[in-house]
Amino acid sequence: MSLTVAPQDEYSIGLADEREAEDLHALMNRVWREMDDKSLFAVDDLDAQWVRSRLTDGGFAVTARTADGELAGMVIVCRYNGDEENLGRDLGYPPEALAQVCNLECAAVLPDHRGHGLQTRMLVFAEESLRDSDVRVMAMTVSPYNQPSLRSARKAGFRVVLTKNKYGGLLRHVLTKPVPRGREE
Repeated sequence: MSLTVAPQDEYSIGLADEREAEDLHALMNRVWREMDDKSLFAVDDLDAQWVRSRLTDGGFAVTARTADGELAGMVIVCRYNGDEENLGRDLGYPPEALAQVCNLECAAVLPDHRGHGLQTRMLVFAEESLRDSDVRVMAMTVSPYNQPSLRSARKAGFRVVLTKNKYGGLLRHVLTKPVPRGREE
């Protein structure tokens, strides 16, 4: 996939190539390393192979890039189907509906590029990219203490539907947004 949205400013939003798994992993690790409270972003146990497998197992990554093509942000759209990781399980979806739920994982924007609405724009792009698929619900987790990510998700139309311990006991909101069918005119 190589779809890109015209930039609203010096950034463009588009899809990553699976060959960029190492770069995506490096971005999310850099964001995590630079955080004061690392519990807000649970990615320390993920490696580049995890990223690569998400991109080759029916998922994709949305990226934000500077005018010169430098990665500024990312979010990975994961298709877990019936696997335990599917947030549809947390939401009580029946097994036959789990394939219609996708998880948005590892949303991250490098510190130098924050304040441009990139996370919100990437979430909206993910939704647009899913409209012609069988996905009907996007789900994601956000720490209740991560106010910037919560604002971005809410601005993109997500709503908190559940709060529970995840990822080894870390408190997380589970947010969802329906994916309408087809393109809006």
